[in-house]
Amino acid sequence: MAYPDQWLSELLSKSDIVSVVSSYVDLKPKGHRLWGLCPVHGEKTASFSVSPDRQLYYCFGCHIGGSVIQFIMDVEHMTFPEAVEHLANRAGMAMPEEVNDAAMQRDRAKRERLAEACKLAARFYMKTLLGEQGASGRAYLKKRGITSESVKRFGIGYAPAEWEALKRYLGEKGYSPEELVEAGLLVKNDQSGRTYDAYRGRVIFPIIAANGRVIGFGARVLNNEEKPKYINTGDTLLYNKRNNLYGLNLQKSGKLNDLVMVEGYTDVIGLFEAGVTNAVASLGTALTQQQARLLKRYVSNVYIAYDGDAAGQNATIRGLDILTAEGLSVRVIVFPNGQDPDEFVRKNGKEGFDRLKEDALALNAFKLEAMARNFSMEKENEREQYAMDACRFIATLSPVERERYYLELSKKTGYSLETLRAQGESARPLDRQQPVTTRKEQLTASRRRSANEMESERARAESALLFHMLQSRAALNLAKERDLEKLFSDEGLRVFARALVNANARGEEPNLPLILSGMEKYDAERVSAAFKEEAVCAEPEKAAKDCLCRIERCEMAEKIEDIKRELSEPSLTAGKRAELLKQMQTLNLQMRGLN
Repeated sequence: MAYPDQWLSELLSKSDIVSVVSSYVDLKPKGHRLWGLCPVHGEKTASFSVSPDRQLYYCFGCHIGGSVIQFIMDVEHMTFPEAVEHLANRAGMAMPEEVNDAAMQRDRAKRERLAEACKLAARFYMKTLLGEQGASGRAYLKKRGITSESVKRFGIGYAPAEWEALKRYLGEKGYSPEELVEAGLLVKNDQSGRTYDAYRGRVIFPIIAANGRVIGFGARVLNNEEKPKYINTGDTLLYNKRNNLYGLNLQKSGKLNDLVMVEGYTDVIGLFEAGVTNAVASLGTALTQQQARLLKRYVSNVYIAYDGDAAGQNATIRGLDILTAEGLSVRVIVFPNGQDPDEFVRKNGKEGFDRLKEDALALNAFKLEAMARNFSMEKENEREQYAMDACRFIATLSPVERERYYLELSKKTGYSLETLRAQGESARPLDRQQPVTTRKEQLTASRRRSANEMESERARAESALLFHMLQSRAALNLAKERDLEKLFSDEGLRVFARALVNANARGEEPNLPLILSGMEKYDAERVSAAFKEEAVCAEPEKAAKDCLCRIERCEMAEKIEDIKRELSEPSLTAGKRAELLKQMQTLNLQMRGLN
């Protein structure tokens, strides 16, 4: 719901954030901020801060942040309209009738139209699945054991094996090709300018946001020979894969004790059919920090139930680190014989899954299990090497954990507790940072660290760029010369950057609380985090240039990682491999030019 800018500005001016927050938190000055114990997450040392100058708050512990409106939403568990009304009552202001700001109305109307197009597309795909053209799609779903009830519950459909079937259907309903490209439903050929359906001859899994809107799609081939197996909607005005989770829309009702994190659409569906209704999946991407924070809004306990193969286990370790970094309690469900969750639950039912869940491994236990897979316990030399590597790792843990895991290691290897403790104590301090593993595992870990660093590096660069754009008009103009839509990975940051540019064009100082007040909660937190530092940069224009280079390097690095994944496909032709290697070489040269 949008309110008139003039009325909302008056409300914010009468709702000083220090005054409002002080009624919940005992604030004490330190530097340019006021500090107190966070009212949202329990803590003994103050990490919650308020900036009187910017009228923003930010918690360095749980990362909530935003304007005074988001603060009320956080502490009172209110929706945006409820928080606005709460503050209006506090300020003695009458609520206005709903009047939409022209720019906000246009933006909302565009989102509504694209969302309606996605909804119509989902209905079209489902109708096709149930019709004559959907026979092959129905056969695939039957083979996978997906029932008609799940088809309805998850809105599964089928895309005709035609170039313009959806384009014609939505065109008859008044949608232009340009709109459908923007919604991710059509693809445009850059050379010919022709537009055509993004998904053809594939089973369609609609991606539905927590509010029930269809925002994107996943499309799967009917055979395992065709590549890629899945095509997913790219980032659009409605959808960003880093900020969403498949199946989260089904978790709205009831009190959740935990959520089960799986890899794919069919894992969520298979578990749901077996009675495990609290599963969600990442969307064609490795688990991200944004998704971890989204999970944290719902639960404090997460079970990772990735596939039992090597790729799934490697993804598990990365997911563990990301979720643990966000303060979530994480355990790992281990599937036997390399099975995936869908495969296992169809054979063993909910009872079998619940037994695995009861035996789920803690973070360090799983890491030791993953380490053990590289060795044969039947061979004395390998058993000895595993014991030495495991001791190095256990030596880095707390005393209670060391006691537990030395005991388990003794049972697994046959070495005495005294011997293992002595081995651990003899480990060099430098070794305690990372256990020695096989060369293959070292390479996997290196790639995993690289992906983590790349994502966090881009996030830091984007946040720093926003900070410099607010501080310096020259820095703002540098960013404005680029495509803001591609420069910032999150829609929230793009919205905020556009607001800064528009305020500068009008010759005005940006009203930060007003800009943040209408933003989604997570987006407001990202923006607030960008301004958590107090230091003023002496050369903001130079710093902004550095941020732009870092973002460009991250983009290129991400493209290179995508190419590496394609190169790992065993069915790749020699011609395609040569083309990909050439692309990677060009990107590497471009990256060197940015250094």
